[in-house]
This record gives sequence, structure tokens and C-alpha cells, in this order.
Amino acid sequence: MKYLITGAGQIGSVITQQLIDAGHDVAIIRRSQKPIPGAPSARVIAGDAGDSALLERELDGVDAVLHCIHAAYDAQDWRATLPGRELAVMDAAAVRDVPVVFPESVYAWGHSAENLVEDAAGEHAPVPCSPLGEVRAELLAARAAHPARTLSLVASDLFGPTADSGSSVATLSVIGPIARGKRGFLLGDQSLPHSLTYLPDMARAMIHAADHAEALAPDGNAVLHAPSLPAESMRDLAGRVAALTGNRPRLTGVPSWPLAAASHLHPMARELHNQSYLWRRPAILRDGRLAGVRQLAPSPWDDALRASISR
Repeated sequence: MKYLITGAGQIGSVITQQLIDAGHDVAIIRRSQKPIPGAPSARVIAGDAGDSALLERELDGVDAVLHCIHAAYDAQDWRATLPGRELAVMDAAAVRDVPVVFPESVYAWGHSAENLVEDAAGEHAPVPCSPLGEVRAELLAARAAHPARTLSLVASDLFGPTADSGSSVATLSVIGPIARGKRGFLLGDQSLPHSLTYLPDMARAMIHAADHAEALAPDGNAVLHAPSLPAESMRDLAGRVAALTGNRPRLTGVPSWPLAAASHLHPMARELHNQSYLWRRPAILRDGRLAGVRQLAPSPWDDALRASISR
């Protein structure tokens, strides 16, 4: 099969690797001509994923698009960067009846992320409680309203070999520091359960959604939960990393006031402060329809963490 991927970050790169390993024809639009690690045969196109002429040319003969671009962790940047490019991709895909698969976060559902159940019937609209969540809710609404067939794969906090510490809180605050023998930190309660999604598992789920788009989104749009590891506390995660590395599972809780103070000076600090509710309450992503697909079962904890630590 032939796939077009937009974006070569922590999600797009691992999807590319998996598709190339399976023998598929893959083209990827990214900002530079730099090849994808582990996928030398992928055709890399330097360009803008919002370029309609480029999309029309590259979508010829494509079976599915996996749209994985992102932007700096800032609501204003998201609003300026993401909606227009999603619309351009959906417009080009709709003309050719090509499905588009998107990665999605729990941000759009606000405090419902405390125990998020897959809404197969589409009865419960997202209720965001932060600026980033508002952007995600608007993106989801635009996908649902568009004539293109769209599938959004909801993940919890991501981690894995390709994780970007600028957007993976678990990698930045727990996995990375403890693997290096340093003290981890957490902007919340260390004892609360928090779902995590392993990036290669997320990639497999997105590819599966692309390959079964008509069955999974018969009405033209679907929001699905990516299979994720059982929810555990960050204290438990620290213990797992420590056991694999021989380091001590040291974690420090960070009070809210330093981040609140920094939020007036730095955009990322502001957004982390706005999203800190996810770490001060449980955040559990419940299994959805894809949980019954045997080949999409989440990777074992130790395997996932070993791969993440050794990257």
C-alpha cells in the first residue's frame, strides 16, 4: 500500500519506520530533506503540509494519509499553525476519497480525562478547560464536519524511543532523569494513576485505523482510543525505571506556585500550568474499540521502558 505522512516528529517518524519495515511505499512531507532514522527508503519531501498544490501532487495513488504535524507547546502557535494545515490535508483527501488519520490528545475533554471513556455514539461533546484544550476541541469539530473520512486516535501522555521531552511530560520529568541517575520531578500528585501511551503502540493503532478506515468510520468520522498501558502512578513508573537501570527512584513534587509565576514569562510554562490539572487528578484513558484487536495489544511495560531508556 501507499501512504503519505505529514510531519516527522515523535509520531510521524515511528509510523514511517513501521510502514517501511512492513514493505509499504511511504512518502513523508517534512520541513527539511533530512532522512528519517531507521527508514532510509522513505521518500522525503521538503515542504509545507499546508501547501495545497504539493498535497494534490503527492496524494495521487495514496491509500491513506497520516497527519502528524505539530507546533510549539503554545495555544497561540497551535491556533496559527494547525487548523489551516488540517483543512488543506482534508480538502485534498476528500477529493480523492482518501482517509486521514490524526493523533489526538485528551486535552479537548478537560476534566473528563480523569476517567475518559470512548464515546462511540458521539453523544458527549468535548468540554475543554484550557486554551490548548479549546484548540484541540475545535480541530475535532472541524474533522467531524468535513466531508473527508477522518479518524482521530486519542492517546494519553506519550513516551517511547522517539519521544520529544518538550511534549512528553513522563519522559521529561520521570523516565529521563531517573534513567540518568538524577532526581525526577512531578507537577502533581505522585500517587495518582495516570495512563501512558507507548509511541510504537500508537503508531500501530494509527496504521490499523488507516487500513480499516471504512469499517471504523462508516459515517465519515471516528474518535478512537489508542490502546494504552494500564494506568499506574508516577511513583510506580519511577520504580520501574529504577529497577531497569539500577538507579534510585527519587521523585520530588513541585508545588504549583513556581510554575504559576513562570507562566507570566514563558509560553511553555503557561501551558504546563494550564494543563497541570491532568497531574493533580487521576488521568485514565479507558479501553475502546481497538482494545479487542489482538495485534494492537500494548507492549509490556519493561519492553517499552527498555526501548525508551536505550534510545
